[in-house]
Amino acid sequence: TCDNPDAPLTCLFVNVPHDISNRMEIADNNEEGKRIVIKGQIFKEDGMTPYSDLIIYAYHTDNKGYYSKKGFETGVQKKHGYLFGYCKTDAEGRYEIITIRPGRYPVNKFPAHIHIATKEPDGNMQYLNDFVFSDDSLVTKEYLSQLIYKGDDGVIILKENGSGIQEGNRITILK
Repeated sequence: TCDNPDAPLTCLFVNVPHDISNRMEIADNNEEGKRIVIKGQIFKEDGMTPYSDLIIYAYHTDNKGYYSKKGFETGVQKKHGYLFGYCKTDAEGRYEIITIRPGRYPVNKFPAHIHIATKEPDGNMQYLNDFVFSDDSLVTKEYLSQLIYKGDDGVIILKENGSGIQEGNRITILK
C-alpha cells in the first residue's frame, strides 16, 4: 500500500493536484530556514528537445535534517513529511522550486538533498539523482561516483540574490 515506507513509485503521484503549474512552493515564508529558489529545465534524451508536461514530485527534510510531520500527511507523505510539492514542466521544459535549504540528516552520512521523482505524460515514472549543493562538504567525488538514477549529478550552485534568497539553476537531460 501507499502507507508502506517502501511504497512503489506510483504512490508518489497519487495525490497530484489537477491544477499544477511549472512553479512548486514546498516551504512558505513561515518555514524556518534559508530560502532557496531552484530554476530548472529538463530535456529529452537528445539533449535538445525540452520535456514538457513532465510532472515533478520533490520532497526534503526540514532545516534540522528531519522529515517533520504536521499530522495531515497521507500515503508516502507519512514518511516524507510535509515538505513536499508537485509541479509540471512548461512547453520549454522549465520548472521552479521555491523552498528552504534542507538540513543534513542528523547522522551526517549524506549531503543535504532534495529528492526528485518524475512522471512522464505516458505514465513512466522514475527517480532522478537528488539535488545536492556544491558547498556541502559531503558532496565528494566518492558520493558522485555512486549515483544511480537518471539525469545529471544534481549538484546545484547557490548564489545569494539582493533579497537574501539563494538561487540556483539546474539543467537535466533524461538519458
